[in-house]
Amino acid sequence: MNKTAALKIFNEEYGSLKEGEKSNFSRIVNKLLQVNFLTKRKPGDTNDYRFILAFKDAFETFFALSDFSLNIKREDEVVYIQNDNLFNHMRLRKTESVMILVIRIIYQRKKDYVTLDENVEIFLHEIHAELTRIGYLDHKRITKDKLKPALSFLRNYNIIDYIDKGLHDDARIKIYPTILYITNLDSIKEVISKLDGYMESEGGSDDNEETDED
Repeated sequence: MNKTAALKIFNEEYGSLKEGEKSNFSRIVNKLLQVNFLTKRKPGDTNDYRFILAFKDAFETFFALSDFSLNIKREDEVVYIQNDNLFNHMRLRKTESVMILVIRIIYQRKKDYVTLDENVEIFLHEIHAELTRIGYLDHKRITKDKLKPALSFLRNYNIIDYIDKGLHDDARIKIYPTILYITNLDSIKEVISKLDGYMESEGGSDDNEETDED
């Protein structure tokens, strides 16, 4: 859709909104620009997800005018935006990148054992066990000064959620289906291949790694 057509549709769709709906529209737009991912599975985002679906054309054309694509994945109840010019990419430390891939693997392994309306939940010790299994920890524990920023980053972008600030082994971590869309890897085989690449990198340093997250 070109911007002239997008502008025409946006003016029609936005103009038909009531004042309260316009305020809600602005709030959700800003929320998407801040956190990128929304999911119906997160209690605080359920109504926002439904609002986006109800006024899909207004949101799609607004973001089109700003060179963003609005992606709605109804099968996973996820909405996210992506810059059409591949701007807004983030540089993550290796710990954060590995954490994303490990959590994606665990999610894939467990999601078939929950019902459609349930989220995948794991314990923190399962992440430690997986990091050890792939050789990232070499039978040590990841330090909290690396673990906490990585988990906080994922929570800020609606990828996971957790309550235990002490990050004890029995801390419950909820994984949202947004984890499926944080990278451009389409299969678990690609995820494992990417993870193997990190494990084989020289020295296993925690240098910044450029990823495809938006």
